[in-house]
Amino acid sequence: MRFAWTVFLFVSCSLSAQDFTEFPRTQAVVEILVTEHGFDRAQVENWMISGSYREAPSRNLAAPAETTKKYAQYKPMFLGKDTIRKGQKFALEYSELLASAEAEYGVPVSIIVAIIGIESRYGQSSGRHGTFNSLGSLAVTEGRRADYFQREWIRFLVIAREQGLDPLKVKGSYAGATGYPQFMPTSYQAYAVDHDKDGDIDIWSDPYDAIGSVANYLNENGWRTGATIVSSATVTDPNSAVKVNSFDRSRTLAEVEQLGWFSAIRESGEAQVFPIRLDAEEGTQYWLGYRNFWVISRYNRAIAYSMAVFQLAEALEQK
Repeated sequence: MRFAWTVFLFVSCSLSAQDFTEFPRTQAVVEILVTEHGFDRAQVENWMISGSYREAPSRNLAAPAETTKKYAQYKPMFLGKDTIRKGQKFALEYSELLASAEAEYGVPVSIIVAIIGIESRYGQSSGRHGTFNSLGSLAVTEGRRADYFQREWIRFLVIAREQGLDPLKVKGSYAGATGYPQFMPTSYQAYAVDHDKDGDIDIWSDPYDAIGSVANYLNENGWRTGATIVSSATVTDPNSAVKVNSFDRSRTLAEVEQLGWFSAIRESGEAQVFPIRLDAEEGTQYWLGYRNFWVISRYNRAIAYSMAVFQLAEALEQK
């Protein structure tokens, strides 16, 4: 049954709306899905009625743990003994395909496993939020980012059709990321690979494809095989004019050395670096991230996230 869109467009966009038909932006999504992607109009409209707006995505998006918690609080969330133990088990169980992913994409096994561990607890906890509702809620109300989430919402439905998934049953993060590697729909389309060569790209139930997709993601974003990720630093003047905890790419090692920051792992003076100050359990720590540290941040643009990946990878290697 066709929606009476002329009526809905005049309905107040109440945050307590029961479904997406009460939001004017929804009509554009329906039209794109039907006219550009060949979806059945009745099916799409049924999804819009069956789905429901959620306030949690916008609220959580405004205050993610990686930017609101001190590192001393953030680190234990991902570097507990249980996380490390399960990471070891995951690495052993999928050792062959992890090794082939490292050989093909140049990304260390420990980094691949650490990302999957942080993102989804090695596939055991890929999210509790309905992806359709999360993306839809952000697409219809999230201010300047609404266009971005609208595109992700549309891509998610295209992917769900390709994979034979019920879009109303897929679970993921509050921001709409799904699967072992917690890819947004755009990332799935750009980076997901058929690592086990079975003719299907499945990051939701196939750890093999998830492994290859994480490695491909980092490789495509500029991972340098064997290069330094991050190094501890000695700082002679903590009050020097060094911009810390930023992914500003304008600073070189030589420049920060002149300001009293010295890397324990010495690379070329022209190497791009990212000065880091962490409020860790042991007190203030100073680090210098190199290019591969920045590459990890393409997954999640937060210093705490990239550092947690690195330190979990180190813990897995030590074990």
